[in-house]
Amino acid sequence: MKEETFNKWFSIFITAGMAVCVVLSCIGKMQAPDARKWLLVISAFGALMGVISTVLSANGSIWTFLFGLIDVSIYAYILYDSKMPSQFLLHALYFVPMEFVGFFQWKRRGADSKSKVKAQRLKGKKILLYSLLFVGVLAVSFAVSWWFLSKAGDSMNYSKMFLDAMATTANIVAIVMMAFAYMEQWYLWTLVNVTSVILWTVTLISEPDAGYAIIPLIKYSFYFINGINGIRIWLKLSKT
Repeated sequence: MKEETFNKWFSIFITAGMAVCVVLSCIGKMQAPDARKWLLVISAFGALMGVISTVLSANGSIWTFLFGLIDVSIYAYILYDSKMPSQFLLHALYFVPMEFVGFFQWKRRGADSKSKVKAQRLKGKKILLYSLLFVGVLAVSFAVSWWFLSKAGDSMNYSKMFLDAMATTANIVAIVMMAFAYMEQWYLWTLVNVTSVILWTVTLISEPDAGYAIIPLIKYSFYFINGINGIRIWLKLSKT
């Protein structure tokens, strides 16, 4: 009972804290004369949907996929506007359909509107398989970023390209683990969150007109905090 109470209040803290930070950030950024207000608003709404989704995911609730679908759809457009090609393609062509795959896989593992998903852990050959998958996808993601930017005639920012490719790779492998309810997904989500915080911080500093970047920066900061709690919960879910 104490753990359920803690999880409930922790989820409220993450959701409410994110909502307050997003609203305050929007109000502050909208005061700037060159603010792209419509982009700030949809970015803020998507961020809130994403936080609700990740809170539900940490608690093993199948409703995570409904809010996740809204989040990734909005975020895909923001990534396109921010010239992050590999992550845009990831969200538009991979994350959106994977929300549906994950929903039906979790139903097969006992999740419904009342019951939590039955989690599992990686063992033996599957650890090697996912490790090789990670390395391969990282190489492809970096190549895609390089090709896309070279064709567009943009200057090559290799540190940003690497961070973009790293976040893309961790996202791709983690969403597969999530669809099949592997506990180890939360280690990769932590990598995604840390990398994304760095990526959006670099964007905010290097591009003066990218004020809306503060929203995803706040979002991934809260994701990181929630992800630590997700590791704790899923370690217990996967024991049974």
